[in-house]
Amino acid sequence: MIALDILIIGAIVVLFALIILLKLTNVPAEIYKGRSIYIDHKEKPIEALFSPKYGLVGKPDYILHTKDGLLPLEIKHSKKPIQPYFSHVIQLISYCLLIEETKGAKPKYGFIQYKEGKPFSIPYTVNMKLLLIKTMEEMRKQIDSGQCSNPSARRICKKCREKLIKE
Repeated sequence: MIALDILIIGAIVVLFALIILLKLTNVPAEIYKGRSIYIDHKEKPIEALFSPKYGLVGKPDYILHTKDGLLPLEIKHSKKPIQPYFSHVIQLISYCLLIEETKGAKPKYGFIQYKEGKPFSIPYTVNMKLLLIKTMEEMRKQIDSGQCSNPSARRICKKCREKLIKE
């Protein structure tokens, strides 16, 4: 009987520790109330989502099944900015589009969680979708032309990197 009591107390302690850990991550409450249906981890890679219609491939960190439907959650390990970076917003909106295309369910919004503070909730609207499509078109034009708008950036595309090496 004593062993069973110790086991029950141990399980309760572990449960409380997990709850405290979840609260400290500042991840939205929707995660606790829903369940993850897609998790991308280095230890357990998962297949990328693909939209042939838009020629788009991506792997969100999480897809959550919540009361509001399927929602992407992107985790960033940088310090929280005043507002989310444009590239991160476009990345999140691309995951919303991929969920819409591959799962047949249009997300209402998605989350970007930075290292500190509460996550940013980004709405997935028609205008955001159009902004993503326009951005992809502009990127493809630059790639096709071999011209990158900012070749001095730390991260540059393969074509521009090869061009810089030749010069």
